[in-house]
Amino acid sequence: MPPQTLPGLPLETLSDGLDLAALRRADRAVEDAAARARAGAIRDRLENLIAVCDPALRALAEALIAEIGRADARAEAAAQAALETRRSRGEWISLDPLRHIPEGRAAPPPPPPRRVAVHAADPAFHGFGWHSAEGTGAESWRWSGTDRAASIILPSLGGGRLMIRLDVVAPFQAALDASAITVLANGQPLELLLVRAAPSRATLGADYTAPEDGGHGSLVLVLLGPSFADAAGPDTRVLGVGLRSVTVERD
Repeated sequence: MPPQTLPGLPLETLSDGLDLAALRRADRAVEDAAARARAGAIRDRLENLIAVCDPALRALAEALIAEIGRADARAEAAAQAALETRRSRGEWISLDPLRHIPEGRAAPPPPPPRRVAVHAADPAFHGFGWHSAEGTGAESWRWSGTDRAASIILPSLGGGRLMIRLDVVAPFQAALDASAITVLANGQPLELLLVRAAPSRATLGADYTAPEDGGHGSLVLVLLGPSFADAAGPDTRVLGVGLRSVTVERD
């Protein structure tokens, strides 16, 4: 028995075992909904004219409007089908390549990383509430303070115990009180430990048990802390705690 094909797909594009009867029912439902929408739009435009007609003419007008709506919907469906038919096999594969990869050859998704490290000026730094990065590479930082909190969005490392390290710094060489900083991981407040301290800089550490997500989600860290200003200096900004880098490792 020759393989079945989907309406509108090139003959060489296999159906991959799809329920064609269900697809046809879905097509009819879509066409009926489109016809009703078009009839409704026509009815709205002619509402004032229809209202002054006698009942017999109103019934005729309603029937004509419904028929015009169905014809309009079929014409659009036919135009769409013609467009789909003109697509080459290469275009179909580019639209949905996974359907055309035999199951035995499909590569399994890569495992989530065991370690993620991001510096403030890295292209991989994603988040909100930060000023633009200053410095380069490992000697870079971003000041928070453009919003009430700042966030860092990292790729998921999967479920389990994670070790988080944040290298933070206070602006204007001010003294940094690490106890005034709060960090949340996916909405959960972390118990921060002071790993390393200097007058205006600190490394904060915390453990976080992440739920299992197969590595498909994100780890979002939110940082809240004090604000700083330098009334005597040339920089008139009110800045929050700065971030130099963040590292997350699986235990």
